[in-house]
Amino acid sequence: MIFPLYRKHTSGKNLYKISDYEHFIEIQCLGSKTLVHEVQAKTYFEKIRIQEMVEAAPPYAPSTEAEFEALMNG
Repeated sequence: MIFPLYRKHTSGKNLYKISDYEHFIEIQCLGSKTLVHEVQAKTYFEKIRIQEMVEAAPPYAPSTEAEFEALMNG
């Protein structure tokens, strides 16, 4: 697997940059605000979530670096 990977939630309100199997950055859109969270997976639940994102299993879908950076810098 070549990291980073970019994913988005099918709701369109969350984008993710996955650095490896234990780290990701989430951009969450709340109305006109955007929140950025950096997550280091420590629990089983967080590690399974990253695995689902890597696999692009629903509700996650592939995204692009450009889409992530546009929201991060916008």
